[in-house]
Amino acid sequence: MGNIRPAYCAGYWYSEDPRKLSAELNGYLSEIRKENYKVKAVIVPHAGYFYSGKVAAHSFKQIDENTKNVIILGTAHRYPLKGICAMDYEFYDSPLGKVKIEVQMKEFLKERNVLSLREADEEEHSVEIEIPFLQLQLKDFEILPLIVGKVNTDDFSKLLEKYFKENTVILVSVDLSHFHIYDKAVEYDKYSINSILELDDSAIEDAEIDSPYAVMAIIKLAKRKSWKPKLLCYKNSGDVTGDKSRVVGYASIIFYEDE
Repeated sequence: MGNIRPAYCAGYWYSEDPRKLSAELNGYLSEIRKENYKVKAVIVPHAGYFYSGKVAAHSFKQIDENTKNVIILGTAHRYPLKGICAMDYEFYDSPLGKVKIEVQMKEFLKERNVLSLREADEEEHSVEIEIPFLQLQLKDFEILPLIVGKVNTDDFSKLLEKYFKENTVILVSVDLSHFHIYDKAVEYDKYSINSILELDDSAIEDAEIDSPYAVMAIIKLAKRKSWKPKLLCYKNSGDVTGDKSRVVGYASIIFYEDE
């Protein structure tokens, strides 16, 4: 494969058949109206598309199709990551074709607390699963894929700002609470969502949410940039499957700039 990051999760988390994959995601996107938001960042879930695809589509639909750069903040599910993992690939593979890694990656790898750990990246789905949605929504783009572990969120938010340029969107790949009964999950998720909408980064420390350090950093950046948050959709897996005994929460939230 050379310097191409394989699509580890194709065929498991989502279809490896390009036609089926495109049809599924276009189906989700076609159900949502495009609003006139100047989107700067989004929070989207990262479960299999059957579970969270309809929720995720709300945020993806609002991203300007002319966006050129997407900074993707993933979660380390299988590795106890301290710092930020950034792999020195040239492309991310996908059933819909390869996506180019931003040239900025070379510089980013030199930054403090940035590591290149295959153990954190291998078979990690939180970045990969966002790629096909981006391929269908955007015309021509590059990505800066990062897996976020335990970091100083003040420093990380400033680092994001350093690499944020014209025609950039930051995508925070996040699921909410895991494996509670339906009503308890809704209670936990309401706390997390309200903390984000109130731009209360300190409250995220007590939230049950994937990649809290990425979420806190984006809230801090949003406050400095005067971006406004908006909840577009919330559901959990119980709403999809009908099994409300052990659910996972999903939300689509955008951060936008007033015109």
